[in-house]
Amino acid sequence: MVGVKRNYYSSSSFKIAALFTALLGASAILFGIYLFEFSRQTLIQETEAAIDIEIEHILEVFANKDRQQRIAYIKKRSENSVNPIYFYQDKQNRTLAGNMKILPANLKSISAGTLSFKLDVGGTPKEFGAKIHPFSDGSRLLIARDIDKISKRNNTLKWFSILILVLMLSVVFVSFFISTFVVRRINMIGQTAQNIMATGDLSQRISIDNNWDDLSNLAQTLNEMFARIEDLMIGIRDVSDNIAHDLRTPLARLRSHLEAAMQKPLDDQEIDALLKETDELLGIFNALLRISHIERASKKFEFQPTLLKTILEDVVALYEPLAEEKALTIKTQLMDLPSINASSHLIFQMTANLLDNAIKYSSNSANITLELFSKDDYQLIRITDEGIGIEASEREKVFDRFYRSDKSRHTQGNGLGLSLVKAALTLHKGEIKFKDNQPGLIVELYLPSKQDRKA
Repeated sequence: MVGVKRNYYSSSSFKIAALFTALLGASAILFGIYLFEFSRQTLIQETEAAIDIEIEHILEVFANKDRQQRIAYIKKRSENSVNPIYFYQDKQNRTLAGNMKILPANLKSISAGTLSFKLDVGGTPKEFGAKIHPFSDGSRLLIARDIDKISKRNNTLKWFSILILVLMLSVVFVSFFISTFVVRRINMIGQTAQNIMATGDLSQRISIDNNWDDLSNLAQTLNEMFARIEDLMIGIRDVSDNIAHDLRTPLARLRSHLEAAMQKPLDDQEIDALLKETDELLGIFNALLRISHIERASKKFEFQPTLLKTILEDVVALYEPLAEEKALTIKTQLMDLPSINASSHLIFQMTANLLDNAIKYSSNSANITLELFSKDDYQLIRITDEGIGIEASEREKVFDRFYRSDKSRHTQGNGLGLSLVKAALTLHKGEIKFKDNQPGLIVELYLPSKQDRKA
């Protein structure tokens, strides 16, 4: 590429994307910490609340009771229950009573003054929360309650918090990727457009490495638009060159005749030659204007129900005398088909141009066939001749204005007829195809049976 060096990341856009990502990431982390801490605090509060109720009850019962009475009460409470759990020791750490013989090895602190441990109950491990209450004589009572359901619920909340944090961080990274991707694509589009404006090089295209996103589809559309603009600009340049080339000779000849007229009066034959030369020049300009009007649809062409058979019969009637001069035979096979929505004037003109070419490039005593029939969703006009034909390598070029193949240069014409046919067909959303007739050419015009366009 020629022009300004590409910068796929504009500093301001990238900073905005980075700031957005940082804020969203910080929010996700804080929210995850909040959920995790909320889960932990909920576990602590529910555990302490359950144990504190039991401790209050025990303290009420133990009021004004000595150690033996306490031991008797704890033994009675522990006989038929494993919830709550009691573990009563004296100050020498000797077990006095309770439904747990020794302290579990997995004892851990979950908050100040609150412990937790796991204990196998009926073959199922369960989690217990516990507090230790000291008495004035040095003895200690551990009271534990089953918090397995509370713990599982809070573990679920903890994992849910971690999952939310992971998902939010994923959203952060995906958002950053998308934002930088969008910035890069937009800058690529803008940079390419800037390079085209700076260099005037319409051959430049936006780089596309995938087609899964809307911006790539937009880039593809813009590339097609650039290609279309490039074709139009090349066409304008070629038309200008062709006009200069094709008009230079007749204009020079006309000027020569006018200079001669200044020296001596012109006879009728010379005046007729000048008028013919002028008419040819006017014909070229009128044809160019006609093609331009059709391509831009600036001229109001009335689309209305049109019978192609009627138009083709009129074209044949017009050109039969010209064909007879060369002893040509025009054969017709025209089906009665329903009307289509079209411009009868344009259909007549482009069919007349093609039939005129068939007559012009056919040798004497040859045959020309004009057919009309239906094919799929189209009405097909086919013109078959036995003339010089068109080489396969030239079948796209013949639609260029002023283009004439080497075979046709000796024949009178300006190279605008097929350009007009192509413009009229495009207006009707139709197609044109060339085939070999060996010898000669087969031209097929496809016109949609259902034409919704209204010019």
